[in-house]
Amino acid sequence: MQDACIVALMRLPEATLRKILLKGSIRMIKSLIIAYPQAMGATILDALAPAVSPATLKVLIEEVSKSQILTPSQVKNAECEFIKLVNDEKVLPTALTC
Repeated sequence: MQDACIVALMRLPEATLRKILLKGSIRMIKSLIIAYPQAMGATILDALAPAVSPATLKVLIEEVSKSQILTPSQVKNAECEFIKLVNDEKVLPTALTC
């Protein structure tokens, strides 16, 4: 994901980000947190916290903690899934590409 794409996604309102994340797979969410811990990790967890149970959040954090380093292909797949969800929701003025 290009830096400009990360910046655009970080500017999404929390409610919009939450709506998009809840439509994505747990694998996608976990992969984005692992791939971009400083840029997206806390933002993703903060957006999800009000919408999921504490147990679900705990499992996600545990999964991230014990995960191995991702391959470039795994990161790309997560990015593309996320971008597809953003484009499907039409929350940005222009469609993103991955």
